Amino acid sequence: MEPRQNDPFQRAADRDCAIQHALGHLFSLDIGWRNIIFSLRTAGAAILALAIAYWLNLDDPQWATLTVYLLAQQTVGATLSKGVWRAMGTIGGGLLGLATVALSSQAPELLVATTVTMVGVTFYLGARLRNFVSYGMLLAGYTFLLVAYEGSVDPLNAWSIAANRIGAILIGIGCGTVMGMIVLPRYAGEALREALSSTFRDLTGYVATALRLSASLAVFAKLRGEMVRKVVSFDALRSSTVFEGPEMRADAAGVERIVHEFLIVLSVGRGLFVRLDAFDERNARVVETRLRPTLEAIAQRVEEAGADPLIWRTPEELRGELRQSHRELDAAAADLEAMAGVAPFEPLANGLLILNRVGDLLDGLAKVVLTEAASLDDRGRSVSLRHLHKRDPATEREALLLGIQAALAIALLSVFWMASGWSEGFTAVSGGRNTLFLAVNQDDQRAAARTYLIWTAAGIVVAYLAMIFVLPHLEGFGALAAVLMPILFVPGLMAGTPSHALAGIAFGAFAISEMSTGNVFVPEEQAFISNAIALLLGMVICLAVIAATPVNSRARRDRSWRRVVGTVLPQVARGSANPDRASDEIVAMLASLLSRLALDQQRDEDFFRGTLGAASVAIELGRLVELGSNVDTPADVAGELKRFLEQFASSLEAVASDPADCGPALARAEAIVSGMRGYLSSLPLVPGPEARPVLRAGAALRFIADRFSIDRAYLERDFAKR
Repeated sequence: MEPRQNDPFQRAADRDCAIQHALGHLFSLDIGWRNIIFSLRTAGAAILALAIAYWLNLDDPQWATLTVYLLAQQTVGATLSKGVWRAMGTIGGGLLGLATVALSSQAPELLVATTVTMVGVTFYLGARLRNFVSYGMLLAGYTFLLVAYEGSVDPLNAWSIAANRIGAILIGIGCGTVMGMIVLPRYAGEALREALSSTFRDLTGYVATALRLSASLAVFAKLRGEMVRKVVSFDALRSSTVFEGPEMRADAAGVERIVHEFLIVLSVGRGLFVRLDAFDERNARVVETRLRPTLEAIAQRVEEAGADPLIWRTPEELRGELRQSHRELDAAAADLEAMAGVAPFEPLANGLLILNRVGDLLDGLAKVVLTEAASLDDRGRSVSLRHLHKRDPATEREALLLGIQAALAIALLSVFWMASGWSEGFTAVSGGRNTLFLAVNQDDQRAAARTYLIWTAAGIVVAYLAMIFVLPHLEGFGALAAVLMPILFVPGLMAGTPSHALAGIAFGAFAISEMSTGNVFVPEEQAFISNAIALLLGMVICLAVIAATPVNSRARRDRSWRRVVGTVLPQVARGSANPDRASDEIVAMLASLLSRLALDQQRDEDFFRGTLGAASVAIELGRLVELGSNVDTPADVAGELKRFLEQFASSLEAVASDPADCGPALARAEAIVSGMRGYLSSLPLVPGPEARPVLRAGAALRFIADRFSIDRAYLERDFAKR
């Protein structure tokens, strides 16, 4: 058995990830012209919202500016989508908050219990729902809390308080939406088309690099990481297009199918790169020499397809290229099979495995193109994909825990406020609620909460310095706007850069909101500091609750592993499950978790690579099942294959049945594969129909055997132990 450290691809990836994580993050701010426009547009929207709030003489104009930054999105569709659901959540939550004040303003215990329950329920539903629908649900709970608590302090003016709060938020929504639509707008439909085109072009470059070995292992590892990050934004873009017009028919299942095929191509490409790079066995050169011209021709054909901007508008051309490539693969396979008895068994099996995987890779690319064409078809034709959106107990449990966590944090802050009688207690509750809101559905909640806390503090410091040194010297709103615009420029660039978005939102939102708490500038330094302390204290308390009660997707990952190893793969091995559908199911499970994975973390990388490897194992097991019943397979070999498949299925079930101590069962599974490979390699072969199934079985077994070294961390369930 090879140790896991012997995987050269992983060593390169580890080094590259460490360097990128430590240094590259510091210089990753997007300064492209689109992001500069986004930053200026967001700052302009916030200043416009502030002007309107001042003109209407609202009590808390800072909520209008805060809303603009919380709402900020790069595309019109995303802004409209988020704005619509925020408005619905704000109005609905505000009305429910007023009703609660009317019913329980004189019973503080009942008011707190109702509010805490409402927060918990909205967090649960927000975690169960998707995209901006989830956002709207969370906002309903947020506004409910604000109106209920502020209204309970002054029940006679609760309607006025609610109107001011809801009005300020709606002003922020309106200004952000209008500015997004009139200032160099970027539509989500256009962004989706650009993303699909760019992704496919980069994907073909990735494939060509794998086939040619034209990059180092470290560069290839980095390339794969960049490709994975691209797919995460697809679903959000798709969800935004429905708000832009009926001509956009980007259907959700189609985009998820793209994610599915995209992941498969990434997995196959990585495996080919490692396999070709290691093709240095003695007497293997004759096999490699035969493969190289075929792989080069296919690499060139793939690159040409990626460079064609109309490829998914004319998919019939791709079908022709695909047929030609498959003919070349078949010819190369026939030549390798003719070397039986001349070239060593292992190099021949490895060469056939490479050809099989290249064929799978080409099929995956073709499916990406065909699905893209269907997803962008103006007639709205739909591409269906099963196995997605199934009811998942682990997902429901995670959502329930998030609801309980949020309710617990708000309960602690509420009790602290009531017990202390602190005049700034409501501000502490509000700050804590913001932290919970932005940490929901994050696999590393503490990191998100810390980022929000730190950059909120930075925004407050900027606001304080401006209050002391700048605001006293300004006259008129025009002068204030001229000062705010450059202050908000850098936070806007941060908000438009995905890796810094949360920091930018916190920095920009609190820099302007803390400077705009009233129509008339009153330098109340003590009140400012007291408010800031309360806000940050609420965040710290919620961060402590998050640290004490972390909620993440580990249970879902563990359930995925158990089903893959203990159910799906054994079913395929026994011939009771279709290998293609089984592979689909495995990749679909990974796709549902993709946005929760941080691939610079080793446990997440192990889970990601191992799950994709398992999806490919399902295909190879299906090939072995087919070979076991092939009429050309010698009877003794067919019998051994069937015996092997049953033993291997049982060994995998044993691995999943005791995950805490799966080492012995995993060793047995590896020994079973090794024994079958040894049996096949010992057979005397001569060119002919009987040699072909033996070599193809050897190819499939070679792939399965590699999983015990390359993906051993996944098989040993290391991702759940750290």
